[in-house]
Amino acid sequence: MKQKFWIAIPNELKWKNEKPILKSEFQKSNQKKVRYLIAYDHYILFTKKPEDPPKKYLKLDFETKYEILRTQVQKKDEDDDSLGTIIGMNLMRDHGQDQMTSYSLSASEKVIAQWREFFQSRINQWQFHHLFRVFKKIGKGNFASVYLGERIEDGAQMAIKAFSKQAAYAEDHGKEAIVNELTIMRKLNNHHLMKMYEIYETSNSLYVALELLEGGSLYDLIKEKVILSTKQMQQILVGILQGLCHMHEKDIMHRDLKLENILFKQPKKMETVVVADFGLATHVNEPVYLYCRCGTPGYVAPEVINIKDMKAHYSSVCDIYSLGLVFYLLLTGKPAFPGKSYGTVVKQNREATIDFTLKQLQNAPNTAIDLLRRMLEKDPNKRITAHQCLQHAYLAEMNQIMLEDNQNDFIDEGEDNDLGMRMNALNEESAKFDAFRRNQLMNSPQSSPGALATKQLKHQKNIDSSNQLQLNSPLLTGKTDSVDSIPNIGMTQQKQQNAFQASPQIKPSRFKQNVPQQKQENPLLKYTSKKE
Repeated sequence: MKQKFWIAIPNELKWKNEKPILKSEFQKSNQKKVRYLIAYDHYILFTKKPEDPPKKYLKLDFETKYEILRTQVQKKDEDDDSLGTIIGMNLMRDHGQDQMTSYSLSASEKVIAQWREFFQSRINQWQFHHLFRVFKKIGKGNFASVYLGERIEDGAQMAIKAFSKQAAYAEDHGKEAIVNELTIMRKLNNHHLMKMYEIYETSNSLYVALELLEGGSLYDLIKEKVILSTKQMQQILVGILQGLCHMHEKDIMHRDLKLENILFKQPKKMETVVVADFGLATHVNEPVYLYCRCGTPGYVAPEVINIKDMKAHYSSVCDIYSLGLVFYLLLTGKPAFPGKSYGTVVKQNREATIDFTLKQLQNAPNTAIDLLRRMLEKDPNKRITAHQCLQHAYLAEMNQIMLEDNQNDFIDEGEDNDLGMRMNALNEESAKFDAFRRNQLMNSPQSSPGALATKQLKHQKNIDSSNQLQLNSPLLTGKTDSVDSIPNIGMTQQKQQNAFQASPQIKPSRFKQNVPQQKQENPLLKYTSKKE
């Protein structure tokens, strides 16, 4: 049965009560017939005359695509990848079972640019290969590979995460998980959350254009035994919390905060911190969570790891507990749940009993300990929120400084400016604590937290082995080793040993050996440039 592109406006669509975002006049491609499109947040209305009420509509969801139409260019040689002039757009609707309908329209380049901006945060752009130069692979997972790419149109460099649709959609809830993550990322716009520019799609693959982060991860810093000062810890915490505030205000929770998912835009610039990997993120009020008991052992909030009813709900303060566990590790150099086996770590994580008597905490500022205790409050109803964390005495000044600086370029370390003068006024107990930690870490024979955690979680199992759910989302198993971070460019991946079976509900940590990657055809290999 042939599918129609435009369909009658359903009765439940209350478009008259909504304010349109965009209205434009088009010409039907290769015809002189005029058409008018009216854009709303989740759909487009169609009419032939501006004075006539619209009678047809197009839903803007994952099945609707758009393509920018350009004039053909006479290529000078095989390396010529120049693009033609924009002359229109092609709207497309995927009806499944290889049925795709389309509707082409012509307009000025200015009008198309307006509609492209509108579409970028709502639907996928069709085609990819002639729009990007791809230089090299910078990460790989079971279902996804990440490449360093450059958009031909403007020369902007991005990290391109490529999914094989056939492999990803074949997994249980595979497409649902991908749509969930990408939908959530489209709703986020904060300096401290990894930015997604646009999603491109072809018949076989999805290509997600992401912000290029060149500063490595917090995991890398811990592994390399980098000694963080009080100021640097405050910058990291404030940046993450500002990102979480943005998410939580939209009723979105991350649910997988850990060292590997905390990245930096620039090396050695803690104020450029960014939260990444939204594969387990979800809306708080979703009727049923796609994954309910989920996360990485050692970083999971007690109300999440102990949940019994898989249709139950919890709140976004679960992210604060996870961040509190990161804060604990930064302050002490030790995991809050220091078991030597996976089972012990899970047991400790379930019990959520935190040792605040460690010697490493005795010299910590009182304000830091107070904040830590409030973040690691076992009862989520009593736990501090992201907004309250930023108003806490330990972080309030840094929060104000970073809010002001986010309006401008980041300030280099050591510059004689207001930031430097204000941060040099750190109280005496913070300065003493920094000196104490530096001395402890430099003279301690104990291995780094990263090495300790590697030993702890070497043999990964399910959080709840009696209730294994086969939900192998490609967003989980397809997580790239480099976490879309750039310092690993050109580095050969280490041989993987000691394979484990990770819970499909639980994001594997890079503290463990990774699952051997499945061999599959590389969707971008033949398009990869030889440039270095």
